[in-house]
This record gives sequence, C-alpha cells and structure tokens, in this order.
Amino acid sequence: MKQKLLSLALLVPSLTFAQSWNLTGNNGTNPSNNFLGTTDSQPIVFKANSVEAMRILPDGKIKVGTSDPGGSGEAFVRIYRAENPVLEVASSLGSFQIVKSTCDGCLGGQKGDTVLRNKGNTHNIILSMPSDYNEGRYYVGVQDLANGTWVKFFNNATARFDGKIFAKEVEVKANVWADYVFKKDYKLNSLEEVEKHIQEKGHLPSMPSAEKVMQDGINLAEMNAKLLEKLKN
Repeated sequence: MKQKLLSLALLVPSLTFAQSWNLTGNNGTNPSNNFLGTTDSQPIVFKANSVEAMRILPDGKIKVGTSDPGGSGEAFVRIYRAENPVLEVASSLGSFQIVKSTCDGCLGGQKGDTVLRNKGNTHNIILSMPSDYNEGRYYVGVQDLANGTWVKFFNNATARFDGKIFAKEVEVKANVWADYVFKKDYKLNSLEEVEKHIQEKGHLPSMPSAEKVMQDGINLAEMNAKLLEKLKN
C-alpha cells in the first residue's frame, strides 16, 4: 500500500508538469498535444489591459482591432480601426502604408477611399513583375466588374487602354517628321495621280485604309507627320 501511494505521489507532479505551459518557454513539446488554442468551437481572444486586441475565429479567420462590428466576413485577415486604419510595412528606409480614409481630405482622399502612401527616402510606388522575358505575355491590370480588365501594362513596355483618356496635355515622341516635303528635291504627286489613287484604293496616297485603321489603330506621331505631309501635297 505504501508503495502504491508513493508511486501515485510521484506520478501526480509529472502529470501536472506535462499539462502546464510555462511562460518562460517550453521544450519537448508536441504540436499534436501541446498548443495554445481551443478544442471546441470557441474563438481565441487576446487582450491587453482587459481590452480585446485580436481574435482568432473557429474557422481560422483573424480579426485585429477593438470594437470591430464584424464586416462582410469575406476577409481571412481583417484589421479594424474606427478612424483611418493603417496597415504598414516598414524598414530603416521608411514605410509603405495602406490606409482607409474615413473623412474627406484625410490623407489626400475622400471618405471611403483607399490610399497607398510611401513615406521615407523616396515616395515611389512600383508595381513589379518577376519577369525579364520582355515578350508581352504578362501584365499589371486595372479592372472593374462592368468592363473587365480595361487597362493593361505589359512586360514589354506596352500599355493598352480599352476606354477613353481625358488629359490636359499629351506629349508623343516622334521618330520621323514631315519637314522633308519642303526640300527642293521632294516630288509632289500631281492631282491626276492623287485622283487615280483614290479611285483605285479608296484613300489618299501613303495614308492607311479605313479597314487597316479599324484593325490596327494608328500611330499618333506617324499620323500627324502624314497630315503635315498632305498640307504640302
């Protein structure tokens, strides 16, 4: 009987130690048996100064912030703050922020806008593709549900816009200009030659046909040079 009691006395501390979790660190743990969490359908709640700061839900979703109303439930990780929540990635050179504006004029945006800010040594924000093929296969795009992807920036220095562009000023770099028409040795087409070309081709000489324009579009710099050429012709 004494031996059984002695064995039980030695076993109890061992069981107690095996089920404890030391705040100063643990060793010999097995993630199947040793973990911080719940074994039922209750969330894990982290508090500071008795105020909830983070919650891990039973379905694995994570919510960070106080007094979170819940949201749509779409996000796997949700960060909430009532006024201008900021998600920041920082280094010794500065920080990149994603901010949800909650007032007109806040952070340069309007109420409800999402603002991207780069603070530090530079203020550049770069969208980078891990591709050096320069073959136009990959792109960074902008899309909405109504129009799909309507702006594409390809990895061969090409951009495509499927929509209107409104601008105060557009500068186009030209590789050619039509000042050659003013040289003495430049041969002008006669009116008869122009008329014959129009009758046969259905468009002015050296100008693209309507079918080609509809299919391929036009190069603004080349077209302006051709129009200048026609002023002389």
